[in-house]
Amino acid sequence: MSLIKEQRLEKIKYFFSSLDIEYLDEITPYHIEQLKAELKKKGLSKATINRYLQLLRGLFYKAIDWEVYNGPNPLKKVKFYKENSPVEGLTKKQLEKILQAARDISQKPKSPLQKLFYDLVVFSLNTGLRKSEVLNLKWRDIKEDEIIIEGKGDKLRSIPLNPRAKEIIDKQPNKNEYVFDIPNRHQKDLLRRTVNQIKKKTGIDFHFHLLRHYFTTSLLKKGIDFVTIGSLLGHSKITTSLIYSHTDKERKKRAVDLLRSYD
Repeated sequence: MSLIKEQRLEKIKYFFSSLDIEYLDEITPYHIEQLKAELKKKGLSKATINRYLQLLRGLFYKAIDWEVYNGPNPLKKVKFYKENSPVEGLTKKQLEKILQAARDISQKPKSPLQKLFYDLVVFSLNTGLRKSEVLNLKWRDIKEDEIIIEGKGDKLRSIPLNPRAKEIIDKQPNKNEYVFDIPNRHQKDLLRRTVNQIKKKTGIDFHFHLLRHYFTTSLLKKGIDFVTIGSLLGHSKITTSLIYSHTDKERKKRAVDLLRSYD
């Protein structure tokens, strides 16, 4: 089980413990709705809350398969949040402002993280990795000109390193098991202070996931198919990659305009 899943499981166990629930057969759909409400109150996104519910649902099914629980899966009666809502992407000018702000921060850093922040941004833009995947990248994950990532669902995927991404890796000192030498890498709000500086410097509502989004839409604009993009991003379903398709309106318009030849 990945570190993120372990952390989520601990939070789920803590929540049910606060309700004096010790056994699976004590958990009802009502309790799970309470869990949803608690996670929402903590400011988690709908997508993240769904990941908690998926984890819990999977644990119930595993308990049923192992015959240590013989009741129904209470998650069957719980509605997940609807996802796949459009994501507002960055324009080229906005990205240029973010890169300049990140460069300024790294040139006058106030922490080891800030010293590496520009490298983290550029590396994410060239690989499409999630924030956690960038921060937890290990030297053993690098195989010549590609990296092997264990993403969501413990699934492995390979991502080729383009020259810019390889340049970022080559400049990192090989001091320990992690590529980017950052203390407290598992701290939940590790990037908050620096991200807020980016927002203040640029006036852009920046968050790290927008870099992964820009990576994806850039590939779309260059005509890369959804199957390849989904493989790079670690999406198990092509519909997940389709979230990003709305951002290239001009490209879609040109495609539909080609049908005029059928008049």
